[in-house]
Amino acid sequence: MNKFWTFFRNHRIIATLLMMLVILAILFVALNVWLRSYTRHDDLTMLPSVKYLTVDEAAEIFKRHNLRYEIIDSVFNDRATPGMIVEQVPAADTKVKEERTIYLTINAYSPKSAKIPAIINTSIRQAEAQLKSVGFKNISVTYQPSPYKGLVLDVKHDGRSINEQEKLPTSSRITLIVGEGEKSLEADSLQEATGEDVVYEVVM
Repeated sequence: MNKFWTFFRNHRIIATLLMMLVILAILFVALNVWLRSYTRHDDLTMLPSVKYLTVDEAAEIFKRHNLRYEIIDSVFNDRATPGMIVEQVPAADTKVKEERTIYLTINAYSPKSAKIPAIINTSIRQAEAQLKSVGFKNISVTYQPSPYKGLVLDVKHDGRSINEQEKLPTSSRITLIVGEGEKSLEADSLQEATGEDVVYEVVM
């Protein structure tokens, strides 16, 4: 001990630096222990799978594991049970902290619906883009004689014309009636005059 104090008196700068290093090391260890306690660093739970369960069933499981949940989206599949969970984030078997929020996607009770946008007299490309933007994916095109080549003349579903802003399930099959242009009109006139079928090419 006497040697220590002698060294300390004779080498005050070095001794002070050593003391500072010791204090910093103690503070670092204490801070690390506190952070682990505050953030519950090692308090993890294995996330169970709740896919194909109802929300009520999943809620009971999350309650037992001290987890939270939030329904963020829904999809429609007529072959699956309405209200059934079809996706979870994070995925099952992921290690999560307690009170973590689990995001769920459920099977909707009815198909999603959307309004038909104003696409009459627009180009076929623009019409398809607008329909897809609101959720319609099942789109077909039928051409008919018209001087307005490439323009949408009518919109149909199940053989009937659809009004602008009419609401339909997004899974519905939408048929765009599109003009073929002057060539188709000339071909029709020639067919009527000769009584023979005329083959013409539609230019997209």
